[in-house]
Amino acid sequence: MDIVIKLPVVLVLMLILVSLFQGMYYLAKDDGKNDKTRVVKALTVRVVLSFLLFSLLLLGYFTGMLQPHGL
Repeated sequence: MDIVIKLPVVLVLMLILVSLFQGMYYLAKDDGKNDKTRVVKALTVRVVLSFLLFSLLLLGYFTGMLQPHGL
């Protein structure tokens, strides 16, 4: 049952990384002629995905699917 919440969390983490590198690519290589808002759009997607990740983690914690552990 743990895979039900862990798989979407890992998938959203991967999508956040893709969006981060996409924004970095647009920032470094874009000369501003095509679309000047591509960096902002990529970072907006990253913020929305981060909020989704936080929501998934809270949902997993409150439903008991994710348990914190002590180090």
